[in-house]
Amino acid sequence: MMKFFLLSVLLLFSFSLKNYAQIKSGKVADTKDSLELMKDLLDILSDSEKASSYFSFDVGIGNRIFNVRNNALNSKLTPVNTIIFSPSVVYHHKSGLYFIAGANLLNDDKKGFGFSQYSISPGYELPENDNIEFAFAYTHYFVDDNFSPYASPIQNDFYTSVSYKKTWIRPGFAVGYSTGIYGDVKRILRLYDSTTNKVKSFSLIPSISHEFKWQQVFNKNDGILFTPAIMMNIGQTKTAIKHKTNAVNLANFLNKRGRLPKLDVTKFEPESMGLSLDASYATGNFTIEPQAYFDYYLPSTEDKRFSSYFTLTLRYALQ
Repeated sequence: MMKFFLLSVLLLFSFSLKNYAQIKSGKVADTKDSLELMKDLLDILSDSEKASSYFSFDVGIGNRIFNVRNNALNSKLTPVNTIIFSPSVVYHHKSGLYFIAGANLLNDDKKGFGFSQYSISPGYELPENDNIEFAFAYTHYFVDDNFSPYASPIQNDFYTSVSYKKTWIRPGFAVGYSTGIYGDVKRILRLYDSTTNKVKSFSLIPSISHEFKWQQVFNKNDGILFTPAIMMNIGQTKTAIKHKTNAVNLANFLNKRGRLPKLDVTKFEPESMGLSLDASYATGNFTIEPQAYFDYYLPSTEDKRFSSYFTLTLRYALQ
């Protein structure tokens, strides 16, 4: 009887906690992309009106598990209790095509300090258009351990965004589709339950923003961009759940009575309001980019509604 009770608690706790904490009801957020900021800075610092190609070497520091290209995924995750270093290399062609290769470096409780995952991201940004900004990207995350709390639950992410530049308040719209696998293991005495979760997430993010620009702030070859944005995050997440336990008969018993759901589907609805504050300062080949995002969760929940994320990126670019 005690085994029955402990495993029931274990299985139910594993299902409910993991699905809420790591894929928090499909909640999404969007901030201005680092490449967009870089492109805008090059525009205000360059004497030429023509687009140019460049390499850049970046190091990001923050509390987000991944931040290579699609910031729309960041508020799906609870912040980790460690500082994450994210080195990356970028090649951006003047046609608008680009490619990013990056990694996450952090202090894992089990493995110690080292690289936890890698990513590649090909994409496209519309160059030199006075009316609109348009971008599309695909990002793939290479994860060694899907059961690690420091690993991205998303392995494939498609993301596109567009905004209108002619008005003082810029309206924008983004669409994201993501898939991935993550796992979790719970143990009570001799009993264990592991869950493998296959995730599909779809999101829509309308937003408004304004871009402030200042040139020749401290010298003749520097500039500052500051972009505050407000957004509504709308989305839906489907999670297929598979349990593995050392008490198979009991798991089957609970499954027949509907106590172990195999599919969790959130409603397609507004899920949070977000405020992003993105800034960049460039002088010569060097750029520093502090970015912060604040999110307020809208549906009813017993967890905290407010969350925040930060990143500080240092960049050296060669044109």
